Amino acid sequence: MICRPRLMKEQNDLQKLNDPTMIIQVNESDILIWYVYLFGPEETPFENGIFKIKVSIPPNYPVKAPTLHFQTRIFHPNVHMDTGEVCLEVLTQKWEPRWTIESIIRAVRLMLQEPNPDSPLNCDAANLLRANDLIGYKSIAQYYTSKYAIDKHEYTNKVNAKEKKNQ
Repeated sequence: MICRPRLMKEQNDLQKLNDPTMIIQVNESDILIWYVYLFGPEETPFENGIFKIKVSIPPNYPVKAPTLHFQTRIFHPNVHMDTGEVCLEVLTQKWEPRWTIESIIRAVRLMLQEPNPDSPLNCDAANLLRANDLIGYKSIAQYYTSKYAIDKHEYTNKVNAKEKKNQ
């Protein structure tokens, strides 16, 4: 597997980065499976949630792009409602080996901030945006976030309580 050294470096770089908007977990028995817990961006319908994303890395990475699937249900035009598949040009037509797992996750975060209704996997969400029904789109997206995502405030309170206990 030619990608192993690169993946180990990327994992190490991400741990050093200590980005508060994401938590990365690499499957202990398979380095080609990563899980990302992505904090919803502020000022979006996703801001109060944490979303689990499965990153499946092909053995010939970085020549071939990984695939991403939301494990947390989410209402977004670029995420398939049933499978969680993510539609991003950077994972298909615009893929280049210089991209990293970190850059892909940042692209997903940007996708949450700037949905693209012209490349939908969820036509209901896309149609609301195309019709300029932002209230409808945001209401449904917020509902899905509150129902399915990990509550960001609850998580933060648990982490803070644990840190305080360990002091």
